[in-house]
Parts: sequence; structure tokens; C-alpha cells
Amino acid sequence: MRDTLLPLVLVATTSAACTQSSLVAAVSEIGALSGANSSLAELDVITLVGGDTLRGTVVAETDMAVTLDHPALGRIEVARERIASVTKAARPEAPTAQTQDAATGAETSASGEPVVVAQAAAEPAPPVAVLPAPVPPPPAKPDGSWKFSLSLGFTGSETSNQSNWSLRAAGAAKRESEQDRTTITAEYYFNTANSVNTDNNLLVQGLEEFLFKDSKWEAFVQGTYQYDAFLAWEQRAGAYVGPGYRLLEGEPVSLKVRAGAGASYEFPSSEWTPELILSDELAWTIDERSKLKQGLDFYPDIDNLGEYRFIVRLDYEIALSPKGDLKGTAGVRDEYDSYVESSNGGTSNDLKIYAGIKVDF
Repeated sequence: MRDTLLPLVLVATTSAACTQSSLVAAVSEIGALSGANSSLAELDVITLVGGDTLRGTVVAETDMAVTLDHPALGRIEVARERIASVTKAARPEAPTAQTQDAATGAETSASGEPVVVAQAAAEPAPPVAVLPAPVPPPPAKPDGSWKFSLSLGFTGSETSNQSNWSLRAAGAAKRESEQDRTTITAEYYFNTANSVNTDNNLLVQGLEEFLFKDSKWEAFVQGTYQYDAFLAWEQRAGAYVGPGYRLLEGEPVSLKVRAGAGASYEFPSSEWTPELILSDELAWTIDERSKLKQGLDFYPDIDNLGEYRFIVRLDYEIALSPKGDLKGTAGVRDEYDSYVESSNGGTSNDLKIYAGIKVDF
């Protein structure tokens, strides 16, 4: 009987030992899971629009974004438009075993010792990655290629008694390299009033500017040709040379001035007139679509002080196409010549007002 009970006791003992071992392991696993769940429970949760979640500590919130300290990813900023919800974990404060001395009002510990409250050192701010603004590419260097523009304005009326027509046609060709700049312009006006021609005028100008590296100074050579069927000189040509200086460069305002000397020749009268030339070019970029330009060429007579002539103009352009190659234009050109006398049937002042369409190509 004793021999029979002994194996049963051993089996029972062994089974109890195995059960106890499994129970300890199970309790340990449950404790580990509870600890993990406890740590997860202390984290804030950001639920994204797609259903994904981010767990960490929310450190800042704005109307635009939420900043989260993630255990693995570090500090990240999530845009509000990508967030479905933000759930913050409850963080209870741990109680402290401190009392207050009735006489002094100072806080004491359980043993009666005064408590020295040490101020926590401020945590260093996490590093912030700063992305600098992209550096704009340097302006393209001029390659010397030609650019052209044509503009046209036309108005008219026709009745049984009279015919009134007004035409303005203009063109320009420009090129620029690192060493020089070339500009050629032509402008033609033709008007009739009461079926009688009142204006037939052509003005052609060529300007060659020589640029100096790393300097605002430049040199220029300018040639002009003008035809006017209603003036005594009828045709005039001139040539001038001198220095120029760029007072303002870039946008929105650029300003250039020139000063030089030369002479004009009128034919068929075959007369040479030595002259000075004082010029300016002003360009104001009002906005992305519109620009205002002003130009002046002033020619004082060297031999006869007090005699002079000038051409001044003001032009406004506004882009009509997305690329800006089609523009609406309007302007004023005023030409004055002190040599022209009103008593001889002429006029010293010739004012022209125009509007039209301009195409760049």
C-alpha cells in the first residue's frame, strides 16, 4: 500500500510544480502586457484622416498644426488638415508626503526635516530643423539674340462730305550681349482730316551702347533719321556720341541718362547743325502685367544758344496674354523745334496721342 501511494504523491507533486511554474510565467506575461498597456495609455493619440495613428506627447497646438514628440520619430509637426482627432492621455500627479510647519509655514517631510524644493533645470529645446528659402537662380546672361516687337493703331471715319483717318505703325529690334546693346526703332504716322493729308511722319533711331564690366558707366553711339512732308527741311539725319550712366537698375524702377555731342544734317537745304544731346530713359514696372516708360532726347544748338529741339514720349503697356507677348499700348509723343516759326505756316510743337496693340516675338 505504501508503495502504491508513493508514485501517486510524486505525480501529484510534479504536477503541482509544473502548474506553479506555468502560473508564474503567465503572471509575468500578464504583468509585462499590463506595463506596456500602461505606458501606451500615458501617450497622446493623433488619429489621421486615413485611420492611421501616431502616439506620443503633444507639446504644442495651433490652428494650423499639432506638434508631437514621438518615441521613435522625434518631434514632428502634423498639419490640421490631415488630423481626424486628437486624444490626450490623463496624467495624474503623484502625491508628495509633505506637511507644513504651523509656526513657520515651511513645508516639512514626514520626518520633520524642512523640504528644500529644487527648481528643475529647464529642459533644452529639441533641435529644430530650419529649411532655408531656396536661393533664386542668377539672372540669365544675355546671349546676343534679337528680339522684335510690332505695334499698330488705327482709327478712321468716312462720310459723303469728309474722310478722317489716323494710322500709327511702330516696330523695334533689340539685342544684348555682355559687351554691348543694340536698339533700332521705327515709328510712322499718317493722318487725314476732311479728306486732306495732315501728317506724314517717319522717325527711325539706332542706338549702340557699349557696356563696361562691373560698372554703371557705358558709352553710346546714336543715329537718327526723320522724314516730315509738312516741314521745310523735309528730311533730317543726325549722329551723336558720348557717355551714359545707369542711375537705377532692376525693378520696379530703372533710370538711365546719356550726354554727348554730334550734328544733324537737313536736306534738301544741306545745312549742318552742331548739337549736344541730353537723354534719359525711365521704366517703371507697376505690377506683373503693366509698365510705364518715359524717354527724352533734348538737342540744344551749339552755335545758336537758345535754339533747341526735343522729342519726349510717355508709353503705357499692359499684358493681354498669359505669356505677356500680346499687349495693349497707349502713349503720347511731343516734338518741339524752336526753328519752326508759326508765321511761316508751321508750328513749333507737334503733339501725337495714340493707342493700339503690340506684339513681342
